Amino acid sequence: MNDLQIDYFMAVATNLSFTKTSEELFVSQPAISRQISQLEKELGCRLFRRNNQGTELTEEGRLYFDLFSKYKAEFLDLVSREDWLE
Repeated sequence: MNDLQIDYFMAVATNLSFTKTSEELFVSQPAISRQISQLEKELGCRLFRRNNQGTELTEEGRLYFDLFSKYKAEFLDLVSREDWLE
C-alpha cells in the first residue's frame, strides 16, 4: 500500500465515481482502477461495489475511509507543528 493508492481511494470514495475522479486528478480511469484493484488485493477485501447504478463503498470501504481520513488528518497535524523542525 502506498500514499498514491490511498489518495486515489479517498478521491473515488468522496466522488463515488472513477470517471469523475479521473477527470479531477487528470489521471486515466484505467490507471485509477488499477491502483484501487492493487489496494483491494493487498487489503484482502473489496472497497467498492460497482454496478449499473454507480459506485458505492462496501462496509469495509467505509471502515478504511474512516481510518485513512484519520491517518491523513493526524499526519498533516504532525507535520504542521512548529516544533517538528527543531
